[in-house]
Amino acid sequence: MQIIGPDGKYKKYADNTPLMDIAPDYQELYEAPIALGVLNGQAVALNKVPENNDIVRFLDVNSTEGYNTYISTFLFVLIAAMRKMRPEVMLEVQNTFGNGLYCDIKNRIVLSKYDLADVAECMNQMIHDATPIRMIPCSKKEAWNYVNPRFYVDQAPLLTALPEDAIINIYELAGVNAFFVNPLLPNAGYLKKFEIIPLGSGILLRYGPAGHYDELPPFRKRDKLAAVYADSEKMGQRLHCPTVAALNQFIKRGNSRGIIQVCEAQHEKRISQIADIIASEEKGVRLVLIAGPSSSGKTTFSQRLAVQLRVNGLRPIPISMDNYFKERKDTPKLPDGSYDFESIGALDTDLFNAQLGDLLAGRTVEIPHFSFRTGTRSYRGHKEQLGDDGVLIVEGIHGLNEIVSSVVPKDEKMKIYISALTPLSFDDYNRIPTTDMRLLRRMVRDSLFRSHDAITTIRNWHKVREGEEKYIFPFSEEADILFNTTLIYELAVFKKYAYPLLEQISPYEPEYTVAVKLKNMLNIVEPIDDEAIPNNSIMREFIGNSIFGDLL
Repeated sequence: MQIIGPDGKYKKYADNTPLMDIAPDYQELYEAPIALGVLNGQAVALNKVPENNDIVRFLDVNSTEGYNTYISTFLFVLIAAMRKMRPEVMLEVQNTFGNGLYCDIKNRIVLSKYDLADVAECMNQMIHDATPIRMIPCSKKEAWNYVNPRFYVDQAPLLTALPEDAIINIYELAGVNAFFVNPLLPNAGYLKKFEIIPLGSGILLRYGPAGHYDELPPFRKRDKLAAVYADSEKMGQRLHCPTVAALNQFIKRGNSRGIIQVCEAQHEKRISQIADIIASEEKGVRLVLIAGPSSSGKTTFSQRLAVQLRVNGLRPIPISMDNYFKERKDTPKLPDGSYDFESIGALDTDLFNAQLGDLLAGRTVEIPHFSFRTGTRSYRGHKEQLGDDGVLIVEGIHGLNEIVSSVVPKDEKMKIYISALTPLSFDDYNRIPTTDMRLLRRMVRDSLFRSHDAITTIRNWHKVREGEEKYIFPFSEEADILFNTTLIYELAVFKKYAYPLLEQISPYEPEYTVAVKLKNMLNIVEPIDDEAIPNNSIMREFIGNSIFGDLL
């Protein structure tokens, strides 16, 4: 057979040559070890065999998709080792913590440090031996042949939700079968440094960050974030809707309006509680700082919090941190010469702090206006005075950084971190990444309100993520309050809006691999009637018809 390689040239190989045997011929074109193949634009495991005249390229382990494959493979090695050493333990992967995966122990078995050491030793042996990971392509009907009673508990919900014509890749490692949404590496030998530590009612599998796989940064406890994740999981359990398959059943039975109402009521209740805390006399809060990653719903959250503060007799005064950008000529630059608008150095923190101090002292200040088109700051007569009943509401990505509000005493301000921490999963081994849900949110919003197509959103997403990793996530534990904006039903809503946008991306575009992954995810969920979504919902920030008007 012949293929068209990453260099654009034809090259011949023997029939049935898998991508793992082709990859070494092109490794020099990539900065890191190749982790995935891309056949005609679709990311596939290196076990895959291309067909004659296929267009072949690769993704290395430092790419987003390659790193996801690295993590999923680590998880499978953990599952296989646990199955061998402590077969009675039932793991459920729930969320990420920095460079780690938190796995809950569903049947509440307590593992000692000696148990974890045995599991880690077993994993290290598989890595040392480069134990093969076999891929078994099969139909949905055939996949049930690999389901044993234990496997059924872990994986059946996803098999149930998959389309009838789906081609399913079952993976086998050391006699353990499992289905993963992400492709896996061909063997365990690709994996590098790791550790397993007890955490909460489960364990945390830690691994090196992308590009530094032999390094394990010091573990930072994130108790506040862990508590929010735990609350989200409990919400899914209370609604009897922890998986996509369960959500599909609610939708098919016509109960989607009930799910929407309960989720929205939970949001409103929590926002009301936060407003009560701010309004309490013993707190004396005069400044509320709201920060969170892209597409977390900061704008709608701020508006709804303002409404609840008014109920408490306070006068919320919104101030946008965007108006305190430095003029373009003073903006720091990235190594490639482009402006670094994500950096805290792009903000005039001295001016911001000076005006905060004046406002808290009872003085009137004139709020600046920043033009992103011209890169200049001006004053247009927008004046504010705090007064006895005023509370400043400031939204911006650097809100949790103490540099931004250093002039304000800690007991007079409250920092709120919000994010979309998805509790919905496909099954015990396949979680829905929070970043994917936020990407869907941003894609739909960009299309409806910013005239950006899906390919533009996907293309710029890595820059957004880099800024979040530098300037938002490290400060999440500095927050006084964390709020999760995810709604269990939202994936079903985005099927209607995002799928047509993804369909427009050509297989010849590099972004097609992400588009296929997102389409496969949306294919599994049933669409939902979004007419029942209230007009003050955070979802309305992304799909339109918000009571708060044009939020963008």
